[in-house]
Order: sequence, then structure tokens, then C-alpha cells
Amino acid sequence: MNNVLIVLAQSLEQPRIVKRINQKAKEYKKVHVYGFTRNVHSVQNHKVLEENDNVTITVVGQLKNNQYFQRAFVFIRLLWLIYAKYGFGKKSIYVFGLDLRALSFFIMNADVDYEISDIVWLYSGKTKRKLMSFLDRFLAGRSRKVVFTTRSFYEGYYKKNVSESQVVVKENKLETYSRVNPVEKMQTDKLRIAYIGAFRYAEIIKGLTEVVAANKNIILNFYGATHGGTIIQGIEKAVNENSNIHYHGPFKNPDDLERIYGENNLNFVVYNNTLENEKVAMPNKYYESGFFNIPIVCANGTYVGERVLENKMGWTIDTDKESISDFLNTITMSELMDCHENIKTLDKQYFVA
Repeated sequence: MNNVLIVLAQSLEQPRIVKRINQKAKEYKKVHVYGFTRNVHSVQNHKVLEENDNVTITVVGQLKNNQYFQRAFVFIRLLWLIYAKYGFGKKSIYVFGLDLRALSFFIMNADVDYEISDIVWLYSGKTKRKLMSFLDRFLAGRSRKVVFTTRSFYEGYYKKNVSESQVVVKENKLETYSRVNPVEKMQTDKLRIAYIGAFRYAEIIKGLTEVVAANKNIILNFYGATHGGTIIQGIEKAVNENSNIHYHGPFKNPDDLERIYGENNLNFVVYNNTLENEKVAMPNKYYESGFFNIPIVCANGTYVGERVLENKMGWTIDTDKESISDFLNTITMSELMDCHENIKTLDKQYFVA
């Protein structure tokens, strides 16, 4: 085993980050985590890390969305903590996210592994995107290893700057911690839709709630949270006005997932397919559907949609309200059950970390 790994984590609530730290705890004698809480919700996902005797966690502060001036002071404090404890000697560092990768550039004698799960600058305007993409590729190229959650990120955006020998692909598969099991008997009384995770894509969610509001034979369940704003307000309004739309709040991953998937028979993962990041990303919902045996619907023109169709795990549709309506109002229970039975035949080891 290696000696000491320093981990810089954007959010100690993010299941993917917790999962990766647990994996690293098997490779290093000591893992020192410096992480942040976020101003969304807390279900204490990081508590599972306490089961590792060789992992210590230091909460540096809270990162608030769009408050970058305040964030700068928090990052300066993190730099001070690292130099105070480790000095200027050789260090191994594992970093999540562009902002913390930029910070790690100022840590002397550091071999840095950099994990990229989303390409954040793809959401930016032309000038900001140009600057951020240059910085990101520059830092990726100077990392010891670059960990991508899908190879399509590397092939599409980093191949010119990152050599093949630096690349590690770690898809965002489900870590069960032996706490959950596949759903062997799916709900069949009516169409039950699950929207799980962060709430994004306001127009798609608006279209979805309007379609369900018009058909009381469909149940729509929201699980998760968002950073506030009009999306959550729209969901709460739809819940208040419709007896077949429900919001269940934040959930603990993976502990609550078996119950969540067991309450539904369609995983709604229709993301905005005009966004470049969404076209090539592999969301964790794909692996969750595969493990829990629940059919999934994704957006046309996406890499995850191609994988869904290839493995006969569900369907792809366009993202407009009319397309959502056509699909949800014509899908049959027989089709859902056939898909459920096919997913049950797939090797579950493919979907778990």
C-alpha cells in the first residue's frame, strides 16, 4: 500500500466523491480528506467514511453557489491547512473539480490525480468558456492521472492535452455498501415515474409536470433537492395543485434507493440534449436503473441514451412537452414489464462499483 493520500473534495454530500474516497482507502495507509459542505441539504452521506480507520475528515468550510469572493477566502484557508500540516515535502493529492484542481497548482511538490465528472465550462458563455477550457486542459495535462467518469469526455475534449497513459476511466457506477438489493417485483398498478437527484432543466420538468397533471392515471415522484430558485417553486406548485405529483425531499444514497426504485416503474432521465456535457455524460441513474431493474427513459441524441437502447433497458425521446406526452400517454404496462424482465437478466456486476 501507498503511504498518505490527501483528498480535496468539493462536496462531502456527493455520493460519487464518498465512493471514490472509500476506494482510495483500500490503496493507501492513510487518507486525509479536506472537504466542504454545500448550502443545499445534508443527509450525512460522508458518515460512511467513518467506517474506515485510515480516513480522517476535515471540514474546511461551506461552499455557496455563486459566492466566489467568499469562496476565495475558504480556499486560502485550505492552502494554509495543507502547508501547516505537510510543509513543502512530496505529496500525493486526489482532487475533484476544476476549482480545487486550480488550487492544487499552488501546492508545491504535489503529484495530483484529477477527477472530471462534469465539464463545467461547457455551460459557460463564449469568452468564459474559452478561458476556463484553456485552464482546465492545461491543468489536466499536468496531472499525474486524469480520472474521467466516461471515456467520451476524454475523446471529445481532452485528447489533445492528456496522453493516453494519464487516462483512467471510472464510470459512475452504484456503490451499494451491501445495503441495498435489486427490485425483483416491480409496481404494476399504474405508471409511476421517478425523477431522482438534482433538479435541473426547468423547461423539461415543467413539461413533465404539466403532462402528468393532465393524466391522473400517472404518478410522478420527485426525490432530491436543488440550489433553490424557480425549479423547486414550480415543483412545489405542481404538488400543491395535483394529487398525483409528490415531492419527497432529500434522500440518503444508497440507503434509500431500494425503496425509491421499488415505489416506481420508470426512471425519468430526460436531460437537456442541446447541452454538450449532457450529450456525452453517463449519469449514475443509468447504473441505478440497471441494478434495481427499473426501466429508464433518456433524451434522444445522448450517449447514455445509446447505451440504454443497446442494452434494451428502456427508451429515448425528444425533450419537448409534446414528445414527453406522447411517450407517457402511450407506454403500456406490458412494455414496462418486458423491459423490467430484460434488465433482470443483465449482469449486476456491470452496474456496481
